[in-house]
Amino acid sequence: MVRLDDVALRYGQGPDVLSGVTCHLEPGSFHFLVGQSGAGKSSFLRLLNLGQRPTSGRLMLFGRDVARLGREDRALMRRRMGVVFQDFRLIPHLTAFENVALPLHLVGERGAAIDSKVSELLGWVGLADCLDALPATLSGGQQQRIAIARAVVGRPSLLLADEPTGNVDDRIAMRLMFLFEEMHRNGTTVVVATHNEPLVSRFPHPQFRLEGGTLRRLGPPASARPAGAAAPVQGSS
Repeated sequence: MVRLDDVALRYGQGPDVLSGVTCHLEPGSFHFLVGQSGAGKSSFLRLLNLGQRPTSGRLMLFGRDVARLGREDRALMRRRMGVVFQDFRLIPHLTAFENVALPLHLVGERGAAIDSKVSELLGWVGLADCLDALPATLSGGQQQRIAIARAVVGRPSLLLADEPTGNVDDRIAMRLMFLFEEMHRNGTTVVVATHNEPLVSRFPHPQFRLEGGTLRRLGPPASARPAGAAAPVQGSS
């Protein structure tokens, strides 16, 4: 699904943000990307989302070398991904429902199928009463949950989430993590970047740790137990 061979990334003439990164993600795997703020987690995800090109090394996605992709192929590849950005990137003149429905429109779905999928997901993340709300009328935590619903509604092959629980309380954070778990069980390859290590310790997934721009793989936390079902969430935060 994802392979990086000796990848480095720098912005402009600055120092390397990432250096000598080599790793691979099997289809259907779930990994946490951990490290302190500024360690390079967002830059790593930006590479995988084709938002940046490696300064050196090779990046393979879905079995293809991204350096050889044209603009159209890159756009098609992005449609196979769901991405949760730290700044949400909601479209301000679209309602919560319309923002979440957008990826389905892009792949040609119409009508009742969209209504059902979007309504179900917004209910899952506790925003069933906010379907017609514009982003500017919602809190940061509510906007984040809309962004997460938009990222997963199309059941992407690869889900990249950058600090997806950073603006919500612990109860909502667990609810969102169970949603990612469900995506994983259905075959999606999941990468969750976070510095919330107590949350990571509750899930039995391997980790990649970024420190000083270098990456090392860790096993699952010793304290992790298989996650059970979560109670429905009502209301908003």
